[in-house]
Amino acid sequence: MPLPSYVRPSLLFRRPLLRNIFFTLGGLASWAPMVFFFNDNVAQLMWVTGPSMYPFLNTDYNSTTRKDVVFVNMWAPWEGMKRGMIVALWSPYHPENMIVKRVIALEGDEVVTRKSYPIERAVVPLGHVWVEGEHPEDRKTLDSNTYGPVAKSLIVGQVKAVVWPWSKIGIIRWEDYRGNPRVLKAKHTFEEYQPPR
Repeated sequence: MPLPSYVRPSLLFRRPLLRNIFFTLGGLASWAPMVFFFNDNVAQLMWVTGPSMYPFLNTDYNSTTRKDVVFVNMWAPWEGMKRGMIVALWSPYHPENMIVKRVIALEGDEVVTRKSYPIERAVVPLGHVWVEGEHPEDRKTLDSNTYGPVAKSLIVGQVKAVVWPWSKIGIIRWEDYRGNPRVLKAKHTFEEYQPPR
């Protein structure tokens, strides 16, 4: 005896192939918000393009199209910010692009700028950092010598490791950065400063 129409299973559940596709897509879709949250707030892999960070990253940028891939920690990007750290940030000139640069000066530091900057010396204001590329030629990098100190709010993460190519895989040891002779360090950061009583 046939079942009434309100009891019959739908066409979707009578066909195993359609049922499998439906449940597979549903399962994948349920993970999408978690993946987006992870990429936007926890960590992501980022491809480094261009010569700006040469020779530290993209060491063979002029002989091949291969790009370095780095691991970016995006959880609390400004926490523990130090001179020498490599960061990923939104470009002040092209806000749709993320760029990778080295922090060479913190708030309160004085920087002797390169030729492309309009003034000879700049003091990094509160809530900002001075970032530069590694390339020895000024024209090969757009950095703070072009657009000035960068607001910390543009920094999206700290670059922690190189994951590709295999020959360079490993943790980035920013602690080995010796500093830049063009930076006159502030006696205190703004967070450490205590006004006299």
